[in-house]
Amino acid sequence: MKRKINNKNLYILLSGRIATNIADSLFYMAILWSFKEKFQSPIIVSLIFTIESVIDMFSFSLGPIIDRIKIKKLLKVVSFLQAIFSVIAVGIILLNGKKVVSISLLLLIYLLSTIGSTMLYPSEEKILPTLVNHENLIKANALFQMSYRTLDLFLDALATILITLVSVPFTLIISGVIFALALALYTSLGLVKQSMTAIDEEVTCEYLTDLKIGWNILEQEGRILALIIPFAVTNLFYGVASVGLPYFASKYLTNSAISYGSLGLASSIGGLIGAMLVHRFSFGSRNLSRFVVVCLVLAGISVIGEPALAVRMPVLVFLLFASSSLWIAMMNINFETLVQKSFSPNLLGRIETINSSIISCMIPIGSLLGGIIVKYVGVNWAIYLQGIAELVTGIYYLVIFNKRK
Repeated sequence: MKRKINNKNLYILLSGRIATNIADSLFYMAILWSFKEKFQSPIIVSLIFTIESVIDMFSFSLGPIIDRIKIKKLLKVVSFLQAIFSVIAVGIILLNGKKVVSISLLLLIYLLSTIGSTMLYPSEEKILPTLVNHENLIKANALFQMSYRTLDLFLDALATILITLVSVPFTLIISGVIFALALALYTSLGLVKQSMTAIDEEVTCEYLTDLKIGWNILEQEGRILALIIPFAVTNLFYGVASVGLPYFASKYLTNSAISYGSLGLASSIGGLIGAMLVHRFSFGSRNLSRFVVVCLVLAGISVIGEPALAVRMPVLVFLLFASSSLWIAMMNINFETLVQKSFSPNLLGRIETINSSIISCMIPIGSLLGGIIVKYVGVNWAIYLQGIAELVTGIYYLVIFNKRK
């Protein structure tokens, strides 16, 4: 009987996460394209990526809140607010006020919505280990990855078609409706009260003590910390490439939002295939270091090939985007499973957000640099730098892990 209840809740949670992911993507794409087309400046566009990455960097501060508050209530409140933010964004765009005022208000709405998303995703990951046993965690994580990556195949095309053929405001309205759907799903989620409330005396500590506990426990798990820290440096160049990507798509494909969405579609296909193949390439926690090296090197080679072959073989660019996402997806699923198995569910909120903060701490700098590099150096180098960084990080891991042996 317990298994049946857990399975039902697992699929409700999955449906809510899919809805949240769709709404988030539509909201993000609409705001991003509004900035690109209306303000015509890579540096202004880079502010969108900077806001997102700054929030990720400080997401560790949300960990104790996620561990303390009732998760169902958190999911409901945040989803409701994000639906409201979508409606407010429509009003700001339609009013078409002064440039400085419009930019400031849209950035504020995007900031608040992104904070909400930053709280939602680790909250959902915190619930997952309580719904399935450890042996099935990797399967559950793969199911989540496969499900919303499959939807992303249609979502990227839908978002760009809506923006190109209809309008940005209409896309934002659809986003708000889907956030409301996510709210309804989270409302119907039935959770065992004990599993989602703090029952450890660790979790009854004060806020700052909670943060310290989470950091100390993560620090004791040396293998995870050793994998996380170099990713921060790699993500500096991921931030650069993220700003360059819309301009890369316009330069080598078409000047419409559909070209940018097409690259996202290719990435989603690669991520989906990676989630489907993860069982065959899962080496387990003992050999995860080798797997990380392989994934980073192959992903880096794929990214370097994107601008190198864009002029002569633009079709191959889509395959390279898919290849890069395939290897990164397999690495991320294995790493996420390792984290979930290594820590108590009552600590996962703090651990997940601290991990995210460490990994993301350099992205804001990269995002700001990205606007400058695209404007003064060129879009190709914005992409090249990400591939080179992944390749160098993979080689670095190889050397470090071999020395430890």
